Amino acid sequence: MAFVLPSKREAGYLDPAIAGEGVKVVMSDGDVITYAPPPPKPVMPDWSTIKSIRHYFNRTDFRVWPAWLYHPKEAARLVRNADEAAELGVCYRDATIDEKGRYGRDHVWDWKDDSQWRPQPWPDTIKFDPNKAEQGKTVIASPVNPTVAQHDLAALLIPQVAAAVAQALKMSGPAAPPSVDPAQWEQFLQFQAWQKSAEVVGGAVQQAATEAPGLGLQGGSGAPSPDAERVAWEEEADRKGIKIDRRWSLERLKSEVEKAT
Repeated sequence: MAFVLPSKREAGYLDPAIAGEGVKVVMSDGDVITYAPPPPKPVMPDWSTIKSIRHYFNRTDFRVWPAWLYHPKEAARLVRNADEAAELGVCYRDATIDEKGRYGRDHVWDWKDDSQWRPQPWPDTIKFDPNKAEQGKTVIASPVNPTVAQHDLAALLIPQVAAAVAQALKMSGPAAPPSVDPAQWEQFLQFQAWQKSAEVVGGAVQQAATEAPGLGLQGGSGAPSPDAERVAWEEEADRKGIKIDRRWSLERLKSEVEKAT
């Protein structure tokens, strides 16, 4: 015969006297002893029972020292006791009655009027360093745009190389023909120095890209990309005072600069 769960009317109810059996013990003299079962063991291990690190658990006291002190210009210092803090003009003292009512603290930090050392960092001195994120997450900086890096490198090297080449041409280069104006010959030497420096810089940039890939050079011929070459010719056109039309091709730009030279 299958078991059938009886209805609530047929089952009746649980008497509290019966439900409380075993929870308390009545002695012969009438005293009642309440039974308290042992607490359940936690699933996680209790590290407070390890003798070597027991002193880190269940701490109720506040330890002031050692403490870090911060300065707006100097590096932070770790003071180990009150004497070292006093040398910097800082102390940890009992709060006055007004300070207790205002801050609700029994002890407060204090410092001399001429001391700039504080127990908390100065807001203006906290600078974010992606390479030293301390306890935070490590920040991965965005990669540099290769085209921008290439243009910056070319803009930095071309004037320096051009000045050196122009000086060398003046000292060891050909003399000006008698029929040529010395001022025009000077401009011609500057343009020739700029052309040679562009070739030298193109090889240097290509070598840097080979040693540290990612500068965005095109091909392996040692020449800069068309964008970098156009930037160099535009700089030369600005130096010559030529009004550039953005619709010009690179060849048209070269021809206009050569005409002006």
